[in-house]
Amino acid sequence: MHSKNGWETIQANFKNKCVICGKSEKKVGALEKVHIKEHARVRYLVLPMCANHHKMYVKDQLSNRDLKKIDIIIQSYEKSRSVKNTDKTTRVTSTQKIGVS
Repeated sequence: MHSKNGWETIQANFKNKCVICGKSEKKVGALEKVHIKEHARVRYLVLPMCANHHKMYVKDQLSNRDLKKIDIIIQSYEKSRSVKNTDKTTRVTSTQKIGVS
C-alpha cells in the first residue's frame, strides 16, 4: 500500500493524468490506483487511471493499443530498476576491491 505522499508522487510522475487516455484529474475526477501485478520482475506497479479505464482494465476490456501503453511504462520501469541495481552492484564491487587491497 502506498502512503498518500507516495501516491501523490506517482500521480506527479504521470502529470496527474490517466496513463491510458491522458485526461487530467480535473477532467475525470480523482484518479484511481491501478495495481499491475502480472510481470515477473515487478512485484506490483501502481499506475493512475481514470475510473473508466480502471474498470476496463479490471474487466480485461482494454484494447491492445491501451495495453501496449502499460507495457511500455513497465519496460521503462524495469529498465530504470536494472540500472539502479547495476549501479549498486558496481559500488559494492568497487568497495570490496578497495577493502581487499
